Amino acid sequence: MLGLDTAQMLLEFGVDDLDGTGVEQRISHMAGAHTPHGMGRNELLRVIGDAGCDGGDAMILPRVGHIAPLNCAPHLHGFEVRGGSDRMHLQPGVPSALNRRILAGELDISPMSSIEYLRNAADLCLLPGLGITSDGPVMSIALVSSVPPTNLDGVRVGLTSTSATSWVLARILLREWWGVPPVFVPEVPGAPIPAPSRLIPTPPGLPGYMDTSPARNDQVTDPLAAYLLIGDPALRALWKPEPGTWTIDLGQEWTRYTGHRMVCAVWAARRAYAERHPETVAEVTSILTEARDAGLRDAPVLARRLAPLENLPALLLERYFATLHYGFGPREHDGLNAFAGAEVRVGDLQSVTHLAWTGPGAIATAA
Repeated sequence: MLGLDTAQMLLEFGVDDLDGTGVEQRISHMAGAHTPHGMGRNELLRVIGDAGCDGGDAMILPRVGHIAPLNCAPHLHGFEVRGGSDRMHLQPGVPSALNRRILAGELDISPMSSIEYLRNAADLCLLPGLGITSDGPVMSIALVSSVPPTNLDGVRVGLTSTSATSWVLARILLREWWGVPPVFVPEVPGAPIPAPSRLIPTPPGLPGYMDTSPARNDQVTDPLAAYLLIGDPALRALWKPEPGTWTIDLGQEWTRYTGHRMVCAVWAARRAYAERHPETVAEVTSILTEARDAGLRDAPVLARRLAPLENLPALLLERYFATLHYGFGPREHDGLNAFAGAEVRVGDLQSVTHLAWTGPGAIATAA
């Protein structure tokens, strides 16, 4: 009846026993409460741990996110080849959802969009040697436009709702590389992606192209000159560009513009969790690294397995896995710093932060 916040506070004052009314209590809910009906053992132990106390169980499995599309496929395949997934609770999601969940404390370790890591670096630390990066084409971040990118000045560009880093990357390249400030239109979550054929010329004298997709929420759709894709839809668009459109790999443009690798995502742990459970974080880092290596060694088999599910050629998927880099070293460190500097220039980040890594029993920080 106390509520979690009050119960945690009492633990700090010396209470040494925490329990629930029952596995599934209904008394408060009959009076209109909207709290969960019950709390599992692992979650109860986690609440105790978050209060800085010992729940008496060192075997609570960490909650580890993974990206639902193809980006984490080598890790998942590696788990099947060599095991290790039984040492964690794997929870899938799109990048934006995983960002929200780890920042809300619902995940302990997860891949994160680079921009969200940089914005929240004080509360996070990086897992060493793990990332999702590119050195040239990334094949999974694409700008599809009906006009050359230099003609997007002042017109509407649709943004995906599933990735924060791709938003910022598009802003950086359009403003600093192509010298145009378009009007960005966030996607309505769950709305269908407009096909390139839906982008048709507007009447003479009007800028941009018109999106003729069905109106959302009974409103007329905004005129779109271009839209941003990530993940599997971007891979498909770059594989077979629609005739009459400019389909541009933004990872390739970033490297061409800056000379740096593009860090699309990092693997991070909540700092508070890493400080309390350094050995667990080290174990998960080791398991993820070994699973990644096993999955990449088996990339041809993985590609053939996924090809019918994704309706894509196996050779294309194999090339995709070979194009992405799943590590994080000095070049990725420089690339992430360069990305942070560009974010500061376009106003998406206040300052370039220090990068912190987990280590066995310690948090290491690099300038």
